[in-house]
Amino acid sequence: MSETSDAMNRTVADLVRLARKPGRLLLTGASVPVGVFAVLALLLGLEAERWTGWLPLVLAGVLAVPVAVLAVRRQRLQRTTEGLAERPVTIPGSGVVVVVEGQTRTPADPAWGEAVQEGRMRTARWFPRVEAAQRAAVRAAGGTVNAPYLKDDLRVTLVAFLGTVAAIPLGVLGAFASAFALLLR
Repeated sequence: MSETSDAMNRTVADLVRLARKPGRLLLTGASVPVGVFAVLALLLGLEAERWTGWLPLVLAGVLAVPVAVLAVRRQRLQRTTEGLAERPVTIPGSGVVVVVEGQTRTPADPAWGEAVQEGRMRTARWFPRVEAAQRAAVRAAGGTVNAPYLKDDLRVTLVAFLGTVAAIPLGVLGAFASAFALLLR
């Protein structure tokens, strides 16, 4: 494993630990209004005389999809980063130190240069920069064997995150609208 891979693993493990509680709060904050909206929409659909009465339940189901995807991705990330902080750090001791105009520099990790080149290629149709950044991170880490948290497509996780954030106000709005429609019956 290279220095870059070790640094990435330590950084990712720390970031995952920092984001654990906010991630749980985000998922809870989205699950509650979407769940309430789904229950009220189900009650609304059961009392409906036409098929259009089931549309709120369909909308609640659509809002629940990104929340569920993000919950699964979060759980998978937690599981794959559990042991990263405990892994030993290997730093090669035979590095050459070069002094240039009063600055001390060590030769760059070859994986870093390859990662920069990989990050410049944008081949994806949607979120090409995210896909390029993930490929660069995989290259810098030395593959997904060294960084198992990079196996999942980050673009899907990003869309699930954005959908979860959007599900909070939409779920609250849908719950209020469904409750109001139930009260009017």
